[in-house]
Amino acid sequence: MTVYREFEYAQKAIKSGAFDFLLKPTKVEDIINVVQKAINEIKKEKTIVEELEKINRILKEKLPILRGNFLFNVIFEMISNEDEVLQMASFYEIEIGSFLMILAECSTKEKGKHNTHLYLLGISNMLNDFFGQDFTIYTIYLNNSQAVYIVSSKRELEKSEERKFFELLSQLKRAAVGCFNIDLTLAVSTWGRGIIQLPDKYKECIDAINYKFYFNEEDIIYYKDLSHFFMYVDDKRLKNLKNEILMSVRYGNYSNVNNLLIELEETLKKSKADKQYIFNFYYLLLIEIDMIKAQLSSTINKHDNQEMFASIDYFNEIIKCKSLSELSNILRVSIQRTIEEVQKHNLNKMGSLIKKVVDYIKENYHSGEISLSDISEKFFVSPSYLSRLFKKETGKNLSDFINEYRIEKAKQLLITTDLKTYEVADRVGIPDPHYFSRLFKRYTGYSPSEYKEGAKQKGEKVSE
Repeated sequence: MTVYREFEYAQKAIKSGAFDFLLKPTKVEDIINVVQKAINEIKKEKTIVEELEKINRILKEKLPILRGNFLFNVIFEMISNEDEVLQMASFYEIEIGSFLMILAECSTKEKGKHNTHLYLLGISNMLNDFFGQDFTIYTIYLNNSQAVYIVSSKRELEKSEERKFFELLSQLKRAAVGCFNIDLTLAVSTWGRGIIQLPDKYKECIDAINYKFYFNEEDIIYYKDLSHFFMYVDDKRLKNLKNEILMSVRYGNYSNVNNLLIELEETLKKSKADKQYIFNFYYLLLIEIDMIKAQLSSTINKHDNQEMFASIDYFNEIIKCKSLSELSNILRVSIQRTIEEVQKHNLNKMGSLIKKVVDYIKENYHSGEISLSDISEKFFVSPSYLSRLFKKETGKNLSDFINEYRIEKAKQLLITTDLKTYEVADRVGIPDPHYFSRLFKRYTGYSPSEYKEGAKQKGEKVSE
């Protein structure tokens, strides 16, 4: 309070933390009002501080669960944006430097005991006992019998330290098996650096654990030791086929994946791979398809998709197979179910405009006058906007979508009718038979006549 009206005084008062500035003479009620406002402001600030402290207490209590859920999403690549991963890791106080990932899979030796989740928790505690002084341990529970442990160090280990680490890990495994009376498999990745590498190291663990039947029970499976296992002449092509199949499944392209599955079976028949290698290949492929399901299920109501995303014991299903065709059937069924859900999901998320465009293409594909410019004019949007939106929503260029749909219809006509090639071409909206033949071969790998002859040989219905 002051009798001076100089603005400089008001400035100094505010800088000193004054709540208000009153000029004399001042009414008592004005003073009371200002003091009351100050009291209310203090109470408000105190309430905010108390609420923040409460939130922090809850966060600290729930932090282990939140960390586990977040890291689960990271290893299954449910969060694709690297900046978002790094920001969330900082928020959850997760620091991953130089690290190894350990995938533990356990089962009980005693009949009637199935709660292996408790044993996985016990292994987590043992890891902290053995390595907690020099390493930070993060635990991710995958299911009742599998867990992933991330063992992180702030610096890279010397060779002697690394040897000591692996010796301790062997001691830990023996101690866990003896203490809990369980069958325990540990698969260990190569060294990684930073949280962004978690998905790659998880895949290494999956690769490693697929070879568990090659090792003695007391062994730990290290991914780095698998380089001498089963490298065949066709190994590179098989890996490319696997990647192409997974890509087709991810985008819901069953027509393409069906051709790839046929090629996969033929390639394996011609390869030098033994039965165990083929089992491993199919098992890994099925697991990675399950990873696509896991990503999809995070955006789908799980209550409505319990059957689709129910856990399947693929390992036991596979070892029962007596032929390559039986293996292929297991894979085909899994892929078909996954693609159905992918297509349903893509259709649901598709904007209303794109859905109308897709419906329009399906109704008018037989018309020669169907192109980006025609459709843009039909729906009152610019061709460039429609092209970008269609690519964003469907993952395909509009022209490719039209061509693929026409070729699918042409394949049906070739198999089910006795129409000539030029007649089929005209029926699907491609009046130039020479262009149709080139387009057909580009999308199927066969000429129309070769495709029809191939269908005859396979016993598919072909009109005579």
